[in-house]
Amino acid sequence: MRCLIKTVHEPSLVKIKNISFRNIRGTTTSPIAVDLKCSKLFPCKNVGLHNINLSLGAKKPTASKCANIKPIYSGSQKPPPCR
Repeated sequence: MRCLIKTVHEPSLVKIKNISFRNIRGTTTSPIAVDLKCSKLFPCKNVGLHNINLSLGAKKPTASKCANIKPIYSGSQKPPPCR
């Protein structure tokens, strides 16, 4: 039996809005500690990041990466927020 699956790279139809991430702290194994990816068709709206503190071992730098989202920041931000 042979199964052929067509992979189509279409934007997600999921709408994300009005959510908050608060007081998140800990360690990560990835240099990209915050990775926010939203749909091209329906960008995320009103997403808040408040007091985020994520670190990579041995004081190595961490970063944030965002796609189709403009988060709202308050409080401390580690890694530095994406713009």
